[in-house]
Amino acid sequence: MLRPGPSLALLAAAGAAQAQPAEPPPPPLRLDLGLTFSRFEQQVKTEVGGARGERLVEETAFGAAAMATWRLWGPLEGGLFVQYDVGLREAGRFAGFDGDRAVVEPSVGGAYQELWLGPLLRGGWRGAFVEVGWGAVGLRWDDARDDLPDEGGDTDAALRTRPSIAWLAALGYAVPLTEAWALAIRLEYRVRYYDRRDAPLTNDIAHGTQNVTPFVGVAWRPPLGD
Repeated sequence: MLRPGPSLALLAAAGAAQAQPAEPPPPPLRLDLGLTFSRFEQQVKTEVGGARGERLVEETAFGAAAMATWRLWGPLEGGLFVQYDVGLREAGRFAGFDGDRAVVEPSVGGAYQELWLGPLLRGGWRGAFVEVGWGAVGLRWDDARDDLPDEGGDTDAALRTRPSIAWLAALGYAVPLTEAWALAIRLEYRVRYYDRRDAPLTNDIAHGTQNVTPFVGVAWRPPLGD
């Protein structure tokens, strides 16, 4: 005689699992807003922990970025980003010591501003994501780069990116805070070449720049209506 036992229980459990609704996908719209900061310096001392003199190299940079994306298919999202950075950097040559304090020859450098705007693609899995963006518009105002005039001799107009080499890539993770909000952490890499102001740079030269920058901000997905 057959006994209705574990086999029936397993079938019932499987049926219940199949009856459970699949987890709904996240809302399609995502907005990100965050800040960047970096600080770098070099100095010379007579001994570790000794008196600090003038810094050989000093750079401080702040930035703000915003992204708006829409889910295109599965884990893939597309949208736009805008990023604005300001900073100050100076560099000099070590000239010796005045007593126990370092002396640096007159430094070169200055303040700069940079603005990027362009399309963005993001692929994600759970909280992790990777992004690729193109700086369709890239402008840089840089007091230290008055040695890069354009063909007309102008050094005041903004440097402009070469469209074919103005890219960013980022790895990040979004830590859920509430149903709609998450803490977004990124590590971003940017590479670009500037080759013109209002006209091409003298002798058709190009000025290359790359950097790795941390980003901390928030991501918001507006909840779907019931």
